[in-house]
Amino acid sequence: MSLITITLISSILLILFPHTSAAYGPMNYACCVKYTRNPLPFGAITGFMEQKSTEVCRIGAIIFLTKNNKKVCASIKDQWVRAALARLRSKLAKLTERRNEHLTTAELTTISP
Repeated sequence: MSLITITLISSILLILFPHTSAAYGPMNYACCVKYTRNPLPFGAITGFMEQKSTEVCRIGAIIFLTKNNKKVCASIKDQWVRAALARLRSKLAKLTERRNEHLTTAELTTISP
């Protein structure tokens, strides 16, 4: 076969078969398939993400990120999960409030003669 024929066949195959990431969501996206049964200590949690069952994955979950760069899947129905989310949201609100206070103070010093 000539190089042109091989190139043409390869191009046609690439067009016919869509990339997995476009057809089924991100390629490196790992879905939670079950929940942890053990509560995480709050000090180990650095953040969280929400996995929705209406998107790529089959179950809804809260994915906690830990200090060890691990992802832990948990159910929003569990009391410890709701408590951890409330504490994380409270911390975020305090940080946002401090940031807004700092910006307001900086604006006043800039405006003052």
